[in-house]
Amino acid sequence: VYHEWIGKKGANNVASLIVKTLRQLNILREDSVGGELNIIFDNCSGQNKNNTVLKLAAWLMAMNYFKEVNFAFLIVGHTKNAADCLFNSLKTEYRLQNLFTFQDLSEALNRSQMVTVHPASPEDFLDYDKVMNYLYRPLAGIIKKNHIFSCTDDGLQMRLRQSNLEEHNELVFNLRKRSTSKLSRAEIAEISNSLLVTITNDGLNPYKAVEMFTKYRPNIPVQFQSDELYAEPSAEVWAKVKKEKIDRSEFRAQLKADKYVNDKERIESLAVYDGEGKA
Repeated sequence: VYHEWIGKKGANNVASLIVKTLRQLNILREDSVGGELNIIFDNCSGQNKNNTVLKLAAWLMAMNYFKEVNFAFLIVGHTKNAADCLFNSLKTEYRLQNLFTFQDLSEALNRSQMVTVHPASPEDFLDYDKVMNYLYRPLAGIIKKNHIFSCTDDGLQMRLRQSNLEEHNELVFNLRKRSTSKLSRAEIAEISNSLLVTITNDGLNPYKAVEMFTKYRPNIPVQFQSDELYAEPSAEVWAKVKKEKIDRSEFRAQLKADKYVNDKERIESLAVYDGEGKA
């Protein structure tokens, strides 16, 4: 768990947390090769079903961590899984309390006997997108319709299928770029270490920062008002939000004016005139 000051929730964050989890579970070992790794995802394209996360399967193979890696995506409308039960377990405590800080939330979540909370830090989130783009070709036009993505043989190729039914044929995609196809594990590790830099995080959204300070801070107990969530925004943030509000107001006014002109022209074009020019 983490909040927006720590990290966002895009493909880099998902890939980073997958690797972090595998390392914490001692599944990624430098001295031995694991067996078969299977990870189940939902179909959220912004976080899970995208080039960066999918190429991670090939990267795990290229690093010689496993003999086979399978990323499977549940079909839309059938995405209920064991993880949903764990989310419900988290809710049993926090939904009954008033929580004013992120620390309060973490403690409430951690009271469940079914779930253990692992905090994330900014250093956990690395730029896997840069590594994957360097090593692999894009999976253009073949991501959305497929649901099973498998890698073997050093991650040079990826096998894609809509499902494991006989009616759905397997597509084999040459994933590794020609310039990187003959790199050894040691070379890939060296490249990864050089490219896997910590992602720069811009912190809390400026609008949220202003809203937390102006609307929420006055209504919470005094002892929590000094928490970083309710800190007064910097002058730069205030100016940015003010300018954005002015720009939005001008944009809406222009849209309204354009709509009026368009409606007027449309009505006039439909009007019927007599011989004297009267409607």
